[in-house]
Amino acid sequence: MQFSVEKVYPQYHFTITGASYGGAPRDGTMLYITAKVAYLVEHLKEHRNCLCFVEKGIHVPEEISRDNGIIYSENPAYTYAVFAMEAAREMQEEERKKGYKLQPGGYYTGENVRIGADAYIEPNVLIGHDVQIGKNAVILAGSVIKHAVIGDFFLCRENAVVGDYSFTIAGDDQGNNFRIPSMGRVLMGDHVEIGAGSDVAMGACGDTVIEDYVKVDALAYIGHEAHVHKNVEIMAGVMMAGFVELGANSCLGMNSSVRNRIALGQSCMVGMGAVVTRAVGQGVTVAGNPARELAIRGVLAE
Repeated sequence: MQFSVEKVYPQYHFTITGASYGGAPRDGTMLYITAKVAYLVEHLKEHRNCLCFVEKGIHVPEEISRDNGIIYSENPAYTYAVFAMEAAREMQEEERKKGYKLQPGGYYTGENVRIGADAYIEPNVLIGHDVQIGKNAVILAGSVIKHAVIGDFFLCRENAVVGDYSFTIAGDDQGNNFRIPSMGRVLMGDHVEIGAGSDVAMGACGDTVIEDYVKVDALAYIGHEAHVHKNVEIMAGVMMAGFVELGANSCLGMNSSVRNRIALGQSCMVGMGAVVTRAVGQGVTVAGNPARELAIRGVLAE
């Protein structure tokens, strides 16, 4: 994607190539910052050609505004969404000009797809434009993979979706809902497994990251910009909202849910059906609704 900012904001003469998150901005991208996370403005230092929609009242240092485009707004998420929709329309028009090719074996690939050696791909799989998958992948019938860079020894079971459009909503001044276009990716390491019917959302403005040896069971959902660290187990029916960080060697029990922007430490355990609404520390086990820490003796011993 390449979109000239000048088409909408003639005072700025640079091109953006995508979106990024305020906590980890990249040069030449668009992003927004609300008053709740005003401190993220400082992350723009030493970055150039970012178009940043900033809530009125936030102070932007001169050295940042000099090297980037700053648009002040009462509702930066919505103002960002309007601009992103214009950029997304242009991007979608370009994508629709591209074709899909039926491969021997009965699956489809878009343009500029790279798949490593010794892959096994069943019929009715669709792999979108620019997707990269490492060697020894196994992708079973009905799966859809888009907007993704995936490592070696990937296992994707039937009807899973990787790179689905994220559910990110902004409201206008009349309270009407608008979807913010997704501009990010899904980045997966090696030896990742995605269970049947599971859904991994692409980043809305950054990337959804799943590290090595993560195992996801059936019918689970991983939200946009989630970061799942190494050797995590995610059981069937888990619902993980956007921007969740799940520490290495942890486990989410069946049908548990994690609220957006929650961090869970390494080696933590979330019990079956638990609803996690606040941070969980390293090595802690929680259960219930809302989820609470369990004592090692007593409840766990039973």
